[in-house]
Amino acid sequence: MARWRDHLGIPIHVQPKHFPSSEALTAPCIIAIRETMGDQPAIKLAHAVLKAVWQRELNPGDPATLAMLIKECGLDSDSLMQLGSDPKWTERREADTKAALARGVFGAPSYVIGDDIFWGQDRLAFVERRLARG
Repeated sequence: MARWRDHLGIPIHVQPKHFPSSEALTAPCIIAIRETMGDQPAIKLAHAVLKAVWQRELNPGDPATLAMLIKECGLDSDSLMQLGSDPKWTERREADTKAALARGVFGAPSYVIGDDIFWGQDRLAFVERRLARG
């Protein structure tokens, strides 16, 4: 990670204060947003959560911090925190995790295209080539 930080010139804490952070609040909120509002707002919040941990030394597992991150993404934190508290989103995450493990996914980020699994951001060139093949 230190090599990627230096190579890309991005601020990143190699050993952040709040890693690992609890995903009990963040994951259901992101899944709920994806399923009710679409991919783009969910991706925006997911990036904000990652930056909170790896760049800003914040704990997105804390409800007040997560609410702040949701607001920073231009979304209504009260309604989305309530939406994310529905147990069906946690159940969805558990089902998705089981399905990923059954497919052979073993880490994040992973990209599954057909029967091929690519793991790690440094494999994106291989993902691009695989997608180009159809």
